[in-house]
This record gives sequence, structure tokens and C-alpha cells, in this order.
Amino acid sequence: MTDNLNHAIVYGASGLIGWALINQLLSPYPEIGTFSKVTAITNRPLDLSETLWPEPDSNRPDLQLVSGIDLRGCDGPALAENLKQAVQGIEGVTHIYYLAFSAIDDDIEEVATNRQMLQNVIDAHNMISPNLKFVAFPGGTRGYGIYVPGGTFTPPLVEEMAKNLPVEYAKTVVYPAYREILETASKGKEWTWCEVCPDAIIGFTPNGSQFSLALHWAQYLSLYAYKNGIGPHAQDTADKSAVEVPFPGSTAGAKSLFSPVSSRRLARFMIFASLHPETCGDGRLFNIADQEAPCTYGELWPQLTGWFGLFGVEPAEDSQDTEDNTLKVGELPQVTSLLAPGEYVSAFKDSFTECGRPKAITGGVGSGCRQLDSVGYWLTFDRQLSLKKLKETGFEADENPVGGWLESFALFRKAGLIL
Repeated sequence: MTDNLNHAIVYGASGLIGWALINQLLSPYPEIGTFSKVTAITNRPLDLSETLWPEPDSNRPDLQLVSGIDLRGCDGPALAENLKQAVQGIEGVTHIYYLAFSAIDDDIEEVATNRQMLQNVIDAHNMISPNLKFVAFPGGTRGYGIYVPGGTFTPPLVEEMAKNLPVEYAKTVVYPAYREILETASKGKEWTWCEVCPDAIIGFTPNGSQFSLALHWAQYLSLYAYKNGIGPHAQDTADKSAVEVPFPGSTAGAKSLFSPVSSRRLARFMIFASLHPETCGDGRLFNIADQEAPCTYGELWPQLTGWFGLFGVEPAEDSQDTEDNTLKVGELPQVTSLLAPGEYVSAFKDSFTECGRPKAITGGVGSGCRQLDSVGYWLTFDRQLSLKKLKETGFEADENPVGGWLESFALFRKAGLIL
């Protein structure tokens, strides 16, 4: 139990990690009374009734949802004034969880824009939140150079590698800029900060997500099952054991090692770290994953497809030639004759409306589907994370990585985002 005066503010609360953070803070995690107030900040409007966050009760922190805060359209002082007008008790904020991100096609422009957004937030809170204790943000394995064909470093990927990116590549990644901002802004202040590094994040958002692999595959598989007579909206007359669905990638993509994490576990560690500044602050970087042992998409695929009544099998023969690590992010091989998941969803998306699930169309992954379609083709190299530093913090025990997927699938169905 704490002094019950902690006030958490979550920027980017409607996104993949942001939704999970609010959900955990309201659960309440780690215990009743840790936080008295939680403020969810979004740019786009968010209907609170559709969030599926815990309902108010005597054990839940007070929640305020503030939409329409654009971090790009002003500087720190102007943002500070906006926050003072919009957020009740902004001066009492103690913990910042920064998850906002603006995806831009031009990498250099993307870095500049996102750097300025975080600078604005930190400048604003340094002016108006004297009780600030901790700032936490998520990086990612892009910061380990995985967007280079074949990868940059030999796994397991350890935190020290993030400081040794090739210079030209580093210019395309915003995480080093975040570290510079926070290191400078925290000097002489009472607050500290940390960075948390996940690889593939598996989780739920009520309004969809541009880069949610779990939602992307869930929409694909739910449609695939429906078109084959399987699932809650279809006449269940098919021989389920005969409905096979190949892994959407190459053999190498199915066999490469990686370290996924559920958004729930990622959120819990960010909260845990922010409550242990003595061991997790001072700009420390921590890898995070569901379990220490890496896994492969090939191992996961049959378990994921099985949730939809399908039988997941190895990649199709015509996609096995793409194993030379030459494809880049968003590139698909020319040899495959199969519809990629995004193409399949586009071709049959009217089935969502026919089954009374129109929200599945508006809440899909949108412009990010090309990159998600290519995951199984360009990520053909091992990229597992070392969890040594995470283990040293005393955080929770390992979890089965399948759990996050199945939990997300159930929430997608409840929210009307899949069949």
C-alpha cells in the first residue's frame, strides 16, 4: 500500500500498450490504493463505453478520459496551458507513461516529429507537475536494428547493443532521441525514468490498431473460418480437421526465434518499474518478453488457428523460397500465389457487415496491413531477447506466450472486431 496520492497519466491511451496500461492501472495493479487517479490522454475521440476497461467501484482509481490533445500542434508552454485546462489535478501527476507515436513514411521526419512530441510533454510537465516521480516509455527491437535485412546484431539481443547502432540507421530510430530528451530534462529534478524494450506486442485495442499483428491475423482467421463454414456466425457443418490454413510466410520466417510479449505483461512491467525507481530508474533499459525461452511463429501458428476451429500448417510450397534475408519491411515475395492475410480480409470484408459486425471494417489495421502481411517473410532471422536484466528486478514469473494471443482474440470478438 502506498500513500494513495499517485496520479498516473497515460499518453496514447487508446493504442495497443496504452489500452493495456489503463486496464491494469484500473484493475487495480499492483494493489488497491497504489494509484488514486488515472488520466487517459488521446488525440482521437474515444468512447469510454466501448473501451471494456473496468467499471468504477470502490477499489478502482478515479479515471478521467481526455481526448483531443494534439502533441504536435504546440510547444511545451502551450501544451502546459492546454493540459491545465483539460486535466483535473494535472499538478498532482506523479507518473507519466508515454506511448504516443506518430507514424510517418519518411523516417527522418518521423524521428523529428516524435522527438518534438515527447519534448513538448516533458517540458509541459516540468512546468506544471512538481510532484512528478517517474517517466516510462516503450522502445522496441527496431532499436536493435531488426529493420536491416538479416538483422544487425547476433542474438540474444542485450540492452547494451542499443547504444551501438550503425550511425546511419540510428538516424531513422526515435528511441535514442527520447533518451537524450529524458536524460537532459531530468537533471536536477526529483523524477527519473526508464525505457522498456519489447519485440512483437500481442494485445487488444477497442478501436483497432494500425500495427496489431494479433488483430490482423484474428480478422484473417475469423473470415477464413467463416468462409469455410466454421465459427459462431457460420453453419457449423464443415469437417474442421480438413480446413487447413498455411502459415503466412516462409519456412525461415516460421522457424526464426523471437520473444513476443502480451500487452498486459508489458503494461504491468512498466508500472512495476515506475514504482521501483531505485532499481529501474536512472535511464535504465529493460528487455521484456513473456518468457525467457524464445519461440517461433511456427510453434504458435497451430495453437492460434485452433482457436478459430482451423488446422494451422506449414507455409505453402510456393512461399518457401524466400529464405535469403533480402526482403525489407513491407516487402512480399513475388513467388507466392496465396492471398496475404490483408488481401484476404480486403476481398471478403463484406462478410463482417453481413454478420452484423461493421465495426470490424472501421476498426481494422488499415494502412499498416502491408507491413503485417510481410512479417512472416522478412523476419527470417533469429532476434530473441536476453531477459537477464528483467529477471534481476524481481518482476513476475514467465508466462505462456500463447495466452496473450487467445486473451486478445476473445476481447476482439467481444468488441465486434472479428467474427
